[in-house]
Amino acid sequence: MEKGEKDEINHSLKLLAGASFIVLITTILSKLLTYLYRIVIARQYTPEIYGIYSISLMIVGWITVFVGLGFSGGLTRYIPYFRGKKEGYKSFYIVKKTTYFLLFSGAIGCIILLLLSSFISNYIFHIPELEPFLLIFSFAIPLSVLAGVYFSILKSYEKIGWFTFIVNILQNSIKLLTLVFLIYIGFNSTSIAISYVTGIAVALIVAYFVARKKIPSLFVNQETKDGKEVMSSLLAYSWPLMFYGIIASIFSWTDTFMIGVLRTTAEVGFYNVAVPTAVIITLSTDLFRQMLLPIISKEYGKGNMVAVREISRQVTKWLFIAGIPLFAILFIFPEEVIRILFGAEYSPAAKALRILAVGYFVTSILDVSQEVLSMKGMSKLVLVDTIILAVIDAILNYLLIPTYGINGAAISTTISLATLSILFTYQAWRYSSVSIIKPGVSKVVISGIISFALLFASSVYFGNNLNGLIIGIILFTLSYAILLYITCSIDSNDYMILKAAKNKFIGVSYTKPVID
Repeated sequence: MEKGEKDEINHSLKLLAGASFIVLITTILSKLLTYLYRIVIARQYTPEIYGIYSISLMIVGWITVFVGLGFSGGLTRYIPYFRGKKEGYKSFYIVKKTTYFLLFSGAIGCIILLLLSSFISNYIFHIPELEPFLLIFSFAIPLSVLAGVYFSILKSYEKIGWFTFIVNILQNSIKLLTLVFLIYIGFNSTSIAISYVTGIAVALIVAYFVARKKIPSLFVNQETKDGKEVMSSLLAYSWPLMFYGIIASIFSWTDTFMIGVLRTTAEVGFYNVAVPTAVIITLSTDLFRQMLLPIISKEYGKGNMVAVREISRQVTKWLFIAGIPLFAILFIFPEEVIRILFGAEYSPAAKALRILAVGYFVTSILDVSQEVLSMKGMSKLVLVDTIILAVIDAILNYLLIPTYGINGAAISTTISLATLSILFTYQAWRYSSVSIIKPGVSKVVISGIISFALLFASSVYFGNNLNGLIIGIILFTLSYAILLYITCSIDSNDYMILKAAKNKFIGVSYTKPVID
């Protein structure tokens, strides 16, 4: 590897390492705030109300993705790409045009849901109580799509601190505080919808003003002679993302929809306790995903595929290291985790959580492959893959939910998520020659398997309860750390990120990493 290539990789890894500590803290706080928000809903209202809230999110999510036109993902790819090619004036042009488009499409989406809320509530789901939720949630649609523009700008210009603060902390804090306040003054269950919309509105306003202050060049008129060609490229990349977003949203909400149609609203509530709990496993993914696509797209714009490959491999290894402990705890102690977070009345979701943990674990550790495909501009391929797996997921749900209930939905999701992630990994290697798995990952897996076995033995001996959970976590942490050290699973770049996180905390600069 040439010195210049090493320097590029070092710089990108240093950027990821420096941002990871901020992302880690804000992501943990985000998960905590999100869980507090859901716990308040679950404990203040019935499982039926929690189910109505989940259905509302599903419907609004589908419409938001459709009217968003895929531009948020397109901006996240093209702005860094133009930066790498030293063509920042094109970034100004696409930001300006997409903002106009989304102002119009977002308003249309809001009006559509306002008009159809009664029909959806009474004739599709047969839940009259759903209507007031949809009426209020409809205003989240234009706010969400516009916020997506400014979130993309902050990520693309590596303002990760501001991005994670607004998305993870500010938005979720406003939702939670608004909900608690409305409950305190005696509002009914619609306070859930009001708090949700309020959080998005505040996030949009703050993101806009931060973007204007930190990246003023994007808000000053710049002449662009080839504007039509630039927008044509953006649209060609973005429209598959729009349909991908719709299919992915349908994919993620198919279980909720079909449980609501084929079973009961209470079971929708149970299942939507299991899903966000299983998503905890993707905490490790969140640490690096916010910056990964902008960084590798920028390197791709420079033509530096060696850097893309090395960065992708290193991040995948980090995802393995971080994801194994989360998976082990949720798989072995699902009942206790749910009881602690949501209460004993939601214990029927435990088996579904154990099943979902498998699917989300596979997805989290192979997530880099989809970012590589996006970097290459292969949004159409990602769309086709997702459509195929979404159809398979729907068929499996139809076959399994009537008999196995929420456990059948969990099986469907796990099979679909794992298959799609493996397919993306193969295609990333096939079309970009980027193999995201480093040979050294096998030592991490061995360490994880041994520690998992010790955790399982601990749960059998001490019991599947709070005491067993605490003892098991301590035993797993110690054994996993020791095994990672004994097997030499931690290399120079891993030490770099630990040192970078420590130095970020104490406010000093860190030394340059070494690429083996």
